[in-house]
Amino acid sequence: MHTCAICGNSELYKKKDFPHWLGLTILTVACLGSIIPYWLYHQWLTWAILIGSAAFDGLLYLWVGDVVVCYRCQAHYRSMAPSGQHKPFELGIAERYRQEKVRREELQSQRREKRE
Repeated sequence: MHTCAICGNSELYKKKDFPHWLGLTILTVACLGSIIPYWLYHQWLTWAILIGSAAFDGLLYLWVGDVVVCYRCQAHYRSMAPSGQHKPFELGIAERYRQEKVRREELQSQRREKRE
């Protein structure tokens, strides 16, 4: 796929199809779970919890597939495999589309005000 099926945009990026909240939850639970063994001077258990959660997170990263996302409309394409043209997320490109959206909304609101 070279263009978005919804908006026709040709700039697409790939990312892991993994909810960010779940990764942060794993990190939070591991940190909170390691506090008590650390407080009780069980350093091996503390390290086992932290390293185990890092290993679990790494396995999830390898197991979860990629998704292709459109910069303009944020459409997600899970059924297709990313090709070499689908690069990782670039903040500069995303910012350009964010500013385009803001400008488009400003123009629409100005047109509505002129009609009223």
